[in-house]
Amino acid sequence: MVALLTDFRRAFREHALDLLWRQWTTLGVAGHGRDWQGAPIDPEALLLASCTMARHDARLFDAMLEWMGVNGRYVNIQRLKRILGHESFTGGRVLQAVAAMTMDSASTAKWRLSASAPESGREPVPFFCLKNGRPMPLVGEPDATFLRYGLLRDRYEPRQVAGAFRPEPVANLLLRLRALIGVNARAEIMAFLSVNGRGSPRSVARHIYYTPATVTKTMNEMRDSGYLISRMEGRRRCHKLVPDAWRELLLGKTAPVWVVWPRLLSALEDLWVFLLERDLDGKSPLAQASALRRMAVGSFVEKLDMSIPDFAFGDVSTHPGEALIPFFTARVVETFDHLHRVAGSGTIAGRGAEAPATPR
Repeated sequence: MVALLTDFRRAFREHALDLLWRQWTTLGVAGHGRDWQGAPIDPEALLLASCTMARHDARLFDAMLEWMGVNGRYVNIQRLKRILGHESFTGGRVLQAVAAMTMDSASTAKWRLSASAPESGREPVPFFCLKNGRPMPLVGEPDATFLRYGLLRDRYEPRQVAGAFRPEPVANLLLRLRALIGVNARAEIMAFLSVNGRGSPRSVARHIYYTPATVTKTMNEMRDSGYLISRMEGRRRCHKLVPDAWRELLLGKTAPVWVVWPRLLSALEDLWVFLLERDLDGKSPLAQASALRRMAVGSFVEKLDMSIPDFAFGDVSTHPGEALIPFFTARVVETFDHLHRVAGSGTIAGRGAEAPATPR
């Protein structure tokens, strides 16, 4: 039987939504499957990915929206905007509606700028999708806030399924540090160094989505505390936390890896849009493979390889024509398996002191 991308849609949808559910459950949403055990969760990247992918799971989206009303003060707005500007997330319009809801429910003034004035005169579009990809019809009264942003959905009603995040899981390291020292670059720097051991300001900046100038200035100030030291390694000045007791304090006995979630989740969203929103029906296997190759070679494979430690997607150029489809779909499934097996377990053979590579 000839492999088709259209046959892979359902499996990919389930894998992607399961990943989102596991992470939101760990952050404090009432359960769906297992908690996420390792690889610290990136709240901003998770929020941006959910603005697109959770439209196919109304229960997940509304649970996320309720979580934002409780914990929105721990989301870094400036970092959120920086990630949105650097990666290919497509949910900016949805994010504005989420910001408006968060501002109303949590009375958080910082969300006011993100909930910019909606465009007027735009025809509303259905917001949620059914499993078959068709728009979910309205059952009752449309939600007024989403309608202002041109999104048509039933009125949002909190279901008491989200609470304050739990500080104990290592997966919640970023939120725990933000609660302790503030929603600022210091939290991300401490999280990165505790997981990876050391890093130069430029490397750290690339992985935590702050400007090099901000990271350099912040690290210089942190050095004055005596808990951050630096030394030259070749031409780079690398920093590390001292003493090593910081790792045990922040990570316990676990050895998580550092996943660059903004890059990884934006890659998965690229594939999501390609598979679930692009018109592939009726196209031949060769035409599907041709479109897939353009998407994969463009950025997808590189994003994955630059996001996950000790992982390589494979060379798509060695699979000509429609032979690309079975190779690609099998490697996507293995990507999810790798995340759950290595990053999700909270352990990795031999603690790696280096984060995923990034282009210089």
